[in-house]
Amino acid sequence: MSSQEYLSQNLLWIAISLGIVFAVLSYAPFPFSIPFAIVSFLIVIFYLRKKVIKRINSKARMLDRSNNNQSLNYYCMACGAKHKEAACPKCGSKAKRVG
Repeated sequence: MSSQEYLSQNLLWIAISLGIVFAVLSYAPFPFSIPFAIVSFLIVIFYLRKKVIKRINSKARMLDRSNNNQSLNYYCMACGAKHKEAACPKCGSKAKRVG
């Protein structure tokens, strides 16, 4: 998503939320309009938050699938042996680095 699309989407949602708030403020009687406006604004914010989290999670899943094919190699910090176990098969040390 380009920065122009991102900005236009955010401006669109700001305009929608302000339109809802102004509509509630103008059509509801005064004492009830302010809580209704606040609740409607919070509903829009939580909807956008849910939408963004879903987009981030889908991108993370896509990256996880692409990185899943690559296996990690561990190198023992004591003897330098390359292995994939929790402890070094040569010396038994659990100190390792990922490489």
